[in-house]
Amino acid sequence: MWDWLHRAREMAANGPFVIVTIVETSGSAPREVGTKMLVSDQNQYGTIGGGNLEYIITDQARKFLAAEGADYQFQNYALGPLLEQCCGGNVTVLLERTEPGAAFLLEARHGFLKTSFHGGALEKNWVDYFSLDPFYFQDEAGDTFHGKARDAAALLELVKGTANRLYMFGAGHVGRAVATALAPLAFEVAWVDARASEFPEQIPCNHTQYVTEDYCALVAEAPPGALYLVFTHNHQRDYALVEKILARGDAAYCGLIGSKTKRARFQAKLLKSGLVDEKALENMTCPIGISGIASKEPAVIAASVVAELLQVIHTDETRIKA
Repeated sequence: MWDWLHRAREMAANGPFVIVTIVETSGSAPREVGTKMLVSDQNQYGTIGGGNLEYIITDQARKFLAAEGADYQFQNYALGPLLEQCCGGNVTVLLERTEPGAAFLLEARHGFLKTSFHGGALEKNWVDYFSLDPFYFQDEAGDTFHGKARDAAALLELVKGTANRLYMFGAGHVGRAVATALAPLAFEVAWVDARASEFPEQIPCNHTQYVTEDYCALVAEAPPGALYLVFTHNHQRDYALVEKILARGDAAYCGLIGSKTKRARFQAKLLKSGLVDEKALENMTCPIGISGIASKEPAVIAASVVAELLQVIHTDETRIKA
């Protein structure tokens, strides 16, 4: 979920850095293939699992960055007593030296990023490949395969260059808690409330603040497939928003805070309006959050709601690939 491409563009403005990618695992490993971490001489973003493995790889990445020579390096690590990790598997990582002005960062888009290996030098280009698997290798003949990273002529990986677009209506106690939970995740959030005083002094960098009375205008401007969270301080406004969202018919998720009673009342009114049918109502989630969590503490609600959003995104991506 981490938007490494966005962070890489920011890092490129400050000098060279190393992209660390897990390209192969066997046995038990702390993170999955495709996981990335960015390492400069001073900073580190992302995580490949923490622990001594991450410490050693970070140190190795900085030594690689400081040395002259190859643009890339494959490195294998056994997760046993030597690394003081009890996983017991093996992890192969790819270290890539990335310079400011790298073309693939300037041309970043949604699609497959192809990394070609040429005897110590590498080349990165955006290509139009499509596969059911977002991460695989290519040999000299152009055939694709998994594993055997060191034998690869190229690596192809699906990169989602844009974050998931989420419209969050309400900056009260629940809204603030949800904003905090969303901060480190790959969401681009339009955070809306008519009351400027409800927003915190600093909002997460992936949130854009909108102080407006015309909430529905933002719904009208939203792209297809957006996600929506509705928890304003006014039930009439909640209703108007839900009606507008469901009438569009293209929301990936429409979450409304409230009880089963609130859902029943809204449902009856929506059907009576004639703007929303039974099919569209299936896309209204109320109450919000994953099942089995009864607490009404804002932080707990936020954790539950964000978990549900991640489930929706994962299900949608699986459906698209299938």
